Amino acid sequence: MIRSSIFSSLILSLVLVAGCEKDPPGTTPPEDGQTASTDDGGKTKKPKKGEDEGKTEDGSSAADEMDPTKKVCPAETADFPEAYFGQTVLIRLPKNVTADNFVEMQPGFASLSADVESVGCVPDTPGAMITHMALASFPEDKAKEMTVWRDEIVEAFGYTGAAISEEKTDPAKRFYQAVIDLPAPEGGEPAKALLQIVAANNFMYALVMETHPDAWNAMKETFHEVARRTSFIAPK
Repeated sequence: MIRSSIFSSLILSLVLVAGCEKDPPGTTPPEDGQTASTDDGGKTKKPKKGEDEGKTEDGSSAADEMDPTKKVCPAETADFPEAYFGQTVLIRLPKNVTADNFVEMQPGFASLSADVESVGCVPDTPGAMITHMALASFPEDKAKEMTVWRDEIVEAFGYTGAAISEEKTDPAKRFYQAVIDLPAPEGGEPAKALLQIVAANNFMYALVMETHPDAWNAMKETFHEVARRTSFIAPK
């Protein structure tokens, strides 16, 4: 689903042209452990007789490995970042998202122009669909707590009433991240999204990437990797 058409007028009042002022040096959001680690310190646990039969090393079952709704796919992003907002944001886009389909719709706001088939890791099964992706910049207000920013941005993106989970926040670094579950609108499909909000160069940047809940396991590592590797450059 393309959510650009349902964004509230709040996003128009918040968005400001990025790069219109000279600001402090660029920063990147904290690497907050979003990418899953498989390191077990070299220790393995021998299962008891009859326990975990048919399980893979990561604890999933053989059936899960062939189920595209359960199998967790490795992250796949572009080899090189694309620049947005006057060369002030560098982002490694998810697989099959390019500068041709993730475009600046207006100053300070970029959005996916159509659904994109992206990551998949089950043989003979199509890749998961990215149903929405957006990047927006707002003038930073350091008096606002990150929870206030969250509430305003969630409303601006049309996610009011959605369930929020897996929240990570660092007020000192002006960083917030969460998973958002959206119920199905009338005649539509439910969705699940990663939202990241981070301050840099006197702007607050919001990135959201959305897919169907059944495709979340295929896309979540890619979404976290895109968010983790997005960087911000001070305008010249």
